Amino acid sequence: MLDERPEATAGWRAVLGEIVISVAAATLLPLACRHIRVDPMDRIGQVSGLSAIELRFTVVAIALVVALAVAVRVRGGRGFSIASRLACAAVAGLATGVIAGGILVALRGTQYGLNGLEGDMGRIVDSAEAIRRGEDVPLIYPPLSLHGLAWYAELFNMKTAFAMKDMQVIGTAALGPATYLAWRLVLRPTWALGIGLVAALPLIDSAPYKPYSVLVLLVFIPISIRFLMELRSSASLSLFAVARRGIGFGLVFGVLCLLYSGWFKWSAPGLLVAGAVVFPWRRALGRGALMVGLLATCFALVAGPYIYAVLTDIGQIDDKFIYFDALTEPTYIAMFGGELPTSDVWPPLGELGGVGLFTIIMALGFGGAIAYGRSRTEIIALGSVVGGTWLARFWYAHFMFKTKLVQLYPRTTSELLYCILAMCGLTAYYAAERARTRADAESPLLNPSGVIGGLCGLMMLFGSAGSLISNRYMPNNYKQMSFGILAYTAHTYKVAMPVPLPMVKK
Repeated sequence: MLDERPEATAGWRAVLGEIVISVAAATLLPLACRHIRVDPMDRIGQVSGLSAIELRFTVVAIALVVALAVAVRVRGGRGFSIASRLACAAVAGLATGVIAGGILVALRGTQYGLNGLEGDMGRIVDSAEAIRRGEDVPLIYPPLSLHGLAWYAELFNMKTAFAMKDMQVIGTAALGPATYLAWRLVLRPTWALGIGLVAALPLIDSAPYKPYSVLVLLVFIPISIRFLMELRSSASLSLFAVARRGIGFGLVFGVLCLLYSGWFKWSAPGLLVAGAVVFPWRRALGRGALMVGLLATCFALVAGPYIYAVLTDIGQIDDKFIYFDALTEPTYIAMFGGELPTSDVWPPLGELGGVGLFTIIMALGFGGAIAYGRSRTEIIALGSVVGGTWLARFWYAHFMFKTKLVQLYPRTTSELLYCILAMCGLTAYYAAERARTRADAESPLLNPSGVIGGLCGLMMLFGSAGSLISNRYMPNNYKQMSFGILAYTAHTYKVAMPVPLPMVKK
């Protein structure tokens, strides 16, 4: 059952266990990497550091496999279900904890975060410093990230510029647990890990620089799906349950909007369409209206002032910055490289009419998800968001020559990629569920071997991806268009003139 709730299988203790284990794994692995003594400005030191990180990851991964093997044999395997849940949660934490450890190694020897105080980092730190001095700052930029940085620096009595390094590492480590736990609202543990985290990998690749924006997208999509599921089934809920869900989702969406609002803009058209499709017009019109009304009210109470400031100061957020993505062929969203190309030829030349294998796989997965589950809430939600975001992308891009404004439209690349990859994962899920109904008792689809094998494969994938992503952030000055320049700048940054306000939304 796709929308099986965590509490339906083992109670709140198991849910709490998943949260604790996932956060602990994401925290302890980077902490262990603090003891890696290498010089990240030397390539030999970088390779040694990456190897030390992977050594720690592999030891924990082997321990998890051993624990699962023991759980199969002890007490007739009755504890395997909860053991596998906790193992999935641990792997989710390890998946981004290993990258956070890589950022720590890359920044060893400097107190600055990625990019020092150059570019966006300087503007963000400058605004957070103004908040610490009690000054007003423009509300154009999502305020929670600025206030969070200021609060953290104040709490530990440290320079705001140095606090940015901690926030980058902590934010990167948090991506895995947050994404997994958000998808657990929709999917069972192994599928929440396999679909949610795998779809998130291209975004996590570019996340360490400003992890809060990526974090919002990774959790916003599955939480939106969960809300639409609740809305669709509101006829079976009591008025109290309807009110509780409306208030809860409204508060959560409000906080996410204050942390980073861009995804709300791109997702709104699709989610409005999806909401209209799943709304219980005939079965529970009143309950549905109550849930939506309470959500809108609570959302407005939390994020209303910020949204009003953005809408009334629209002239101050004109985005004219032409970075490489704005000049990329507009339908290309594969091999997402953040704001940096991953090869000298961009987009890379494809095998089928210029289209590469990765795009072909995404197209097959997208179509397969609709073929298998076009009436399912999660497909209605993801498909609508993809369609709405795709149209918004072209709408803003087609004005670029006339207005000379980019208006952040390349940011839609990450949302489109995330949603389509999630649909590819759901295609695999639907196919596996169909196969389960025809499988015999010895099939790995019906016994613990399938879960253990799946986790082993995912750990190999996350370990390899974590090392490759960490390697991209190792300091280098050989190629300006690389993530390595961000760490190199942190090591070589020299304080100059303060960064001026007002801050430009970029």
